[in-house]
Amino acid sequence: MLPPFKPADVRNIVTKVMEASPSDVRLVAQRLHDHAVEERLSGEDTLLLVRELGYESLEAFCAGLQLPAHIAERWARFGISVEMRQVLTLLVTHRRQMDEAVREFEDITHAGLDDFLRERGLI
Repeated sequence: MLPPFKPADVRNIVTKVMEASPSDVRLVAQRLHDHAVEERLSGEDTLLLVRELGYESLEAFCAGLQLPAHIAERWARFGISVEMRQVLTLLVTHRRQMDEAVREFEDITHAGLDDFLRERGLI
């Protein structure tokens, strides 16, 4: 687990940026803009996406991805970036498509594929 971020760490970040090439500075500025200026998905809406992926909470989702616990706290408070929203939305879309394919398969074959995949947390 990562140690908590300290205000003194800001000095290290600024030093690294100042030592970087101009193209790196541009990328850092873009990243800062993406995370600080772009509209973020709210913590509540992030939780809804995570629940659609089969997790009870942001904490359970982050634990399942082996992300540090403070990420769940940050997402709950500040939401997620546009980039992360797109990734989670893609995963939810794939999960819905899989669920629909399973239902179609079961309608045709009458096999219990749905229960099998649900027991394994795949849909």
